[in-house]
Amino acid sequence: MSGSNLHTAWAQLFVRALAQAGVRDVVLCPGSRSTPLAIAAAEAEEVRCHAVIDERAAAFFALGQARVTGRPSVFVCTSGTAGAHALPAIIEARQSFTPFIAITADRPWELADAAAPQTIDQVKLFGDHVRHFAELGLPDPSPLAMRAAARIAAQAVAMALAPTPGPVHVNARFRKPLEPVDGAGPEPWQGEWEALMRRGGPRVVPGRAAVDPRAIEEIALRCARAERGLIVCGPAPSREDDARARASVIALGRATGFPVLAEGTSQIYFGGLAEGAVMPASFDALLRAPEFRAARAPDLILELGAPPTSSGYATYIAEHAGCRRFVVSPHGWNDPTNAAAALVMAEPADVCEALAARLAGAAIDLGRARLEWAAAFARAGELAAALAARACAGDELTEGAVARAVAAACPEGSLLAIGNSMPVRDLDTYCPPSSRALRVLHQRGASGIDGLVSAAAGARAAAGAPVTLLLGDLSLLHDLTGLLLAAKAAGGGAPLVIVVVQNDGGRIFEHLPIGRSGADLLERCFTMPQHLDFAPAAAMFGLAYERAATGAGLGRALADAYQRPGATLIEAVVPPHDGAARVARLWSDLRREIAAPSGAAPADGAAIDVQPS
Repeated sequence: MSGSNLHTAWAQLFVRALAQAGVRDVVLCPGSRSTPLAIAAAEAEEVRCHAVIDERAAAFFALGQARVTGRPSVFVCTSGTAGAHALPAIIEARQSFTPFIAITADRPWELADAAAPQTIDQVKLFGDHVRHFAELGLPDPSPLAMRAAARIAAQAVAMALAPTPGPVHVNARFRKPLEPVDGAGPEPWQGEWEALMRRGGPRVVPGRAAVDPRAIEEIALRCARAERGLIVCGPAPSREDDARARASVIALGRATGFPVLAEGTSQIYFGGLAEGAVMPASFDALLRAPEFRAARAPDLILELGAPPTSSGYATYIAEHAGCRRFVVSPHGWNDPTNAAAALVMAEPADVCEALAARLAGAAIDLGRARLEWAAAFARAGELAAALAARACAGDELTEGAVARAVAAACPEGSLLAIGNSMPVRDLDTYCPPSSRALRVLHQRGASGIDGLVSAAAGARAAAGAPVTLLLGDLSLLHDLTGLLLAAKAAGGGAPLVIVVVQNDGGRIFEHLPIGRSGADLLERCFTMPQHLDFAPAAAMFGLAYERAATGAGLGRALADAYQRPGATLIEAVVPPHDGAARVARLWSDLRREIAAPSGAAPADGAAIDVQPS
């Protein structure tokens, strides 16, 4: 096919069909074999291109975009090992049900298994971690093949979105020449190609499963009978209709009188505090108290979303395994305990709305037992909130104080991206629920610490609104090149504020049994302190930089960061060994106060010891 531009036209057709199926963002990594796709995307008016030099960071950048938009962004890379760098992001996309499309350019079949450079077996490179794999094949001028190329693009988008959202892999082979060539004139296939460019691939209209009315009836009857029910909200994706989800959960809480135990990543905790519904603060801390767990045996649990991060809740449901628990989530088998009574495969908002409507007609009597049950959780939540506030009081900067300050400083309606390990847990322990809405982005699919900065940069590029990222120092080191993406994504627009908790190592291990093994082993093999200063990294990548070692200093740094356009890195320096001891004291104090006969809030003074050990 010497002198033909079939390879260019093939790539243009494929990109056009992706755009017509709903793709708006393409993340391009440099490489030769992907040249036709890169040129096609760069010249397409329907998509925005984002150039990223590192495939690992690029894949997380695309993932961050999809978390905000709900649409798959397309990751494009060259042949060889390039695609393998996308695997961590693809695993997270699969586990978190986030749409994602990976296109790996590949060499033609005649170069396989013949020691050709940059040639590996890319067929099903990501194995079962993708929802669907397609081999695009070499450019082919036959009408059926060109229609198939458009169909494969439409199919990739459709299967990334439904029935179970997640990653899709398309392997696209090209022979040289890879660049456009000067042709002698119209080519035989050009008419068919032009028609397909106008028409695109097939339009896919996905179905939407309705909530089974029998399930609603069964759960509604159990809600009407239960006197000690709970609504538990685990991690959930942020969507444009977060307000509807919050309203549906609060309406069900009011209708039943059940306390709402919501995690910070649930999209309910920030923005869901409302009159007539009980939403206790720091419910994980409450459920770590054996006396509270024993005295508060539930008779019904409605669990919404992914399994909660809370260890206290895991212990609680294990101790009350006889309680009927209904897990409501549209995707996945969200029951690591293997003890749920039923899994309702539906959107939690749909189920909550249907239940609230059904129960409104039943006129549930919120009798004394229900009211006392809810009041006990409300009082305990007030105690937990008071103790968390006390633990963060003063000008000393601690892990909890950083999480609390960051959550309070985020502009209403903005995006808060929360890192794994300790930040996500500190958010639940130290931050009170609020009527101020935030969209919380998280990585609780596979719960890894990689790619957090790149994903936040992708979120900022997609949202065009302020984004705040809270993460640990080792997480930042994992994704240091993501700072380059952060600087570019924020540009001179809405701020991207990255707050790194500088506690010099992976301090979550101090919370685990291995933390009692001795300081030398702990540091060498687990916490691995690096003794680094992030100021030079911020300077190298072009971010504004602030270092804060006090609460007042952090407050000023956050205020300044939200006032300036572009990206800011704030290094919040906290005592390295303080976190585990401080939260242990909080749990101990809360347990003592809950067990006190009066149930009164802790008095000022010596009852609460918050001095660092």
